[in-house]
Amino acid sequence: MNPVITQLTFHLGEEIGGEGLNSKTYMAHDPQLDATIVVKAMTKFSFNDQLEYFNESKMLYSSRHPNIMVINYACEDDDHVYLSMPYYAKGSLNSLLNRKYLTVREIIKYSLDFLSGLHYIHTKSLIHFDVKPTNIIINDSNRALITDFGLSKYSDDDGFASFDKAYRRHYVPEAFVTTDHTSQYDIYQAGLTLYRMCNGNDDFNTQCMDLSRESISNGTFPARDRFLPHIPNGLRRCIKKALEVNPDKRYQTVIELMNAVSAVNENLDWTYTKNDDVEKWSFDSEKTIDYLTLQFVGDKWVTKGEKYSKKTNKPSNITKYNAKYESKDDAYKQIAKLLKEK
Repeated sequence: MNPVITQLTFHLGEEIGGEGLNSKTYMAHDPQLDATIVVKAMTKFSFNDQLEYFNESKMLYSSRHPNIMVINYACEDDDHVYLSMPYYAKGSLNSLLNRKYLTVREIIKYSLDFLSGLHYIHTKSLIHFDVKPTNIIINDSNRALITDFGLSKYSDDDGFASFDKAYRRHYVPEAFVTTDHTSQYDIYQAGLTLYRMCNGNDDFNTQCMDLSRESISNGTFPARDRFLPHIPNGLRRCIKKALEVNPDKRYQTVIELMNAVSAVNENLDWTYTKNDDVEKWSFDSEKTIDYLTLQFVGDKWVTKGEKYSKKTNKPSNITKYNAKYESKDDAYKQIAKLLKEK
């Protein structure tokens, strides 16, 4: 076949993303399509060989799936390789976590979405090696898509592959002792992503301040016993198993993890918010909205309950929610029991 040399133009705009190791991601305008797109720009010096320039674009194209980001095209100039993808206004899962806390129903929905895409690439003998909220995009249909195959590798006949680089906050325990990895690497990172979806980015960022090789290797990062009260035990168990330090104790396939997550059916619609020093859980039903608040007052942790009637527009006291506790942990334990009763 005869090669055809063409000219392709796009105009780079605002940089988005921010966690790429050797790349930058931009919003851009494509005059050929008259569309806003996303462009990932990778410096050529970051590649070991020019034959690797379009590995990521080939992986994306060959892994087409409803829960994997579509690639429009790939191209190059003297200094960079560019990947063009659709722009979705909802942004990444990471940006969503920076804006709000998710309900359990949202956690399950988005998890099953991106895990479906992850399972598919595993059937193609691909290991992603970079599963994290920044690399999960929410499209215009509110579906979570896994993206960024920049670190992905095809596994050998025995299911092993080695990565070139790693994101420190999602480092996997076994990576300290071996360079040969299986899909268990992705399952651990998926568990860590679910953990962040449950507890929010603020808590995760705080824990990262004490991140070390030791804390990852001994399983104290992230804190497996640290969950917000509305996260049900079933979902906590899923995450703890995915985060087992020993890969043999984790879910052996993404399908197993998906089945466990899909079985969670408690506390689906409690909404959690945190404003300054007040934490609030709310449950919106057909006729009423229940509120439970937690605040440190004096030397006690104080919970209060209120039921708001949509018909009368008047609040009433929920006596069983009103209590005082010596510690936040004690308050959280009781709140978890109260929320489960709803």
